[in-house]
Amino acid sequence: MTCSICQRTGKTERLPRGWKRREEVVFCEACWRERYILRSIAIPVVEPMGEDWHNFREALKLGWVQATAAANWMMTELYARDFRRGREDKMPPMKRVYLYPEARERFPGLTPQSVVSIENAVQAAYRAARYEVLWTCSASLPTFRYPRPLPVHNQSWEATTAEERPVVRVRLGGRWWELRLKGGPRFRPQMAAYRQMVSGEAVRGELTLYRVRAHDGKLAGRPNKDQQVKYTVMCKMVAWLPRASQMEIRAPSDPLRVKTADDMLLVAANGRNEQVWRYRADHLRRWVAEHRKSIQSLADDQKAEQRPSAAFADRRTAAGLKYRNRMHSAIREIAAQLVAYAARRNFSAIDYDDTATGFCPDFPYAALRERICIKCGEAGLGFEQARALPVETPVSASSAASRLLLSGHR
Repeated sequence: MTCSICQRTGKTERLPRGWKRREEVVFCEACWRERYILRSIAIPVVEPMGEDWHNFREALKLGWVQATAAANWMMTELYARDFRRGREDKMPPMKRVYLYPEARERFPGLTPQSVVSIENAVQAAYRAARYEVLWTCSASLPTFRYPRPLPVHNQSWEATTAEERPVVRVRLGGRWWELRLKGGPRFRPQMAAYRQMVSGEAVRGELTLYRVRAHDGKLAGRPNKDQQVKYTVMCKMVAWLPRASQMEIRAPSDPLRVKTADDMLLVAANGRNEQVWRYRADHLRRWVAEHRKSIQSLADDQKAEQRPSAAFADRRTAAGLKYRNRMHSAIREIAAQLVAYAARRNFSAIDYDDTATGFCPDFPYAALRERICIKCGEAGLGFEQARALPVETPVSASSAASRLLLSGHR
């Protein structure tokens, strides 16, 4: 196998791992990543076109039930067929386990591609936890709760439009469904990537259907007796988007040097060491202080009489969700502004240094660094981390709680 771009030769006649083929052109991993960047977009489902919501929810429920059951069964089988620690001096490598034929018989409601996707995800999760589960016995076997997101292969869904609105055709429950997605100014970044999927510029990947709690302040915590939890069905689409060409940006002499500081969040300097961009973000410290005080006050109020479930559990859950959403939005906004400035001023790369964390120790600097790296890739800018990360030190309980909240998933 030979790459059509750089003429690199693979070791096997089949397509090597990481290589891609689009139409008749073969790309090695390096050439492919120079031209495409892997991204995912999540858009809420408005309605199934021409169908009742009840029928669609029933089909989704069946898929979620079987996906959750299949994932838990595969995890248990991997554990049961693995070794048991005896007198070994070293943990042996994991043997190959092929569960696809049995999974197809046990869960006929899942498509073959969905079974393969679930098996790959479960095997990756088991391998990551294998050392703690089997060797040190410091962790329990990972489990999956209902509803586990339902994966759909790229050949089983299509991105289309109807009256300038996004409509996804997806195969679910043995039939095709047309799902109208949300649009408008709020989803402008997602729609830009979606239009590339429709036109064929982007290479479509896997689609996933999952649900999230509805964005309602009254429903942010656990429901009361007379209150029913509402959920929103989300459609996440993964695709390889064409990377912005470096030729679109004029090459400067020096990159933009960005670093964190003790008196502000970010400060950027040019090649002459002149500060040309600042982001103070005093509101972030106020949000962190308010959240820390609120969580500590509720922890003080939870006495023995308030256990195991406190009367204010809904308020604490809502406060954590609000803080997480605030930080998530702030990180995306800061990264977008920084990269947009670098592109507008014709810098070719960002030299990033986040070793100083004195401005706000509880702020998730790692999440901001990852987001800036992602936005640089989308804009065609280079990203270099100036220095190695400092050695981790013990953090306070409030800091650990804040980072756990930020690590939560949509």
